[in-house]
Amino acid sequence: MLDYDKSIYDTNLIVELRHPQAQLPHKANISDACFDLYLPEDAVWAPRETRAVDLGLAIQLEEGWEAQIRGRSGLAKRGFFVHPGTIDHLYRKNLWLIAHNLTDEPFVFKAGDRIAQVKISRVWHVRLCPGFVDSSERGGLGSTGR
Repeated sequence: MLDYDKSIYDTNLIVELRHPQAQLPHKANISDACFDLYLPEDAVWAPRETRAVDLGLAIQLEEGWEAQIRGRSGLAKRGFFVHPGTIDHLYRKNLWLIAHNLTDEPFVFKAGDRIAQVKISRVWHVRLCPGFVDSSERGGLGSTGR
């Protein structure tokens, strides 16, 4: 575990481990954007299967913050995609992961494997205002021409 200087934190995140093999989310480096999430039990995704698994932990965010579950690029490169998820500050149930095996082979994971990551972000108060949007030259998929 990294020894952080407590004066650098913007918020607190309480994490309750609700499974005997659940692990505290972890950053390899203090400057990393996300915390790694680990599987508490062995899991197999059959070919072309989409399924949800319980990560065995719950979080308590302070008001004004959210958590975003994201995939890992190394797994995505091999055909395993994590469905993005948002956790609002009042959600207190276990975190679940929805993932898709897009390959023709099973994806096998062991308890303790890193399977996804979680990003903690501020929630901005934004007022939506009806009106007309100014036009620009940009637009469409690949709007920069690349």
